[in-house]
Amino acid sequence: MRRSMPWTDGPRAGLVFVAFGRSLDAFEAQLARMVGAEDGIADALFKFTRPVSGTYFWCPPLRRGRIDLSRIV
Repeated sequence: MRRSMPWTDGPRAGLVFVAFGRSLDAFEAQLARMVGAEDGIADALFKFTRPVSGTYFWCPPLRRGRIDLSRIV
């Protein structure tokens, strides 16, 4: 019996990257560097993988168990 991991669909599989940051600037710079936007050199990870999607999620800050938007309003 063949078992699949939760992030696979038969022969297709995925990679999940999770990071936390104060702003999206560092992640934008990292992605630009990975795809070779600055120097034309793409990350070696792309030699055996093919990126098909990507997304960002924003988690609002909490203070005392409640959403605190005071720094961004």
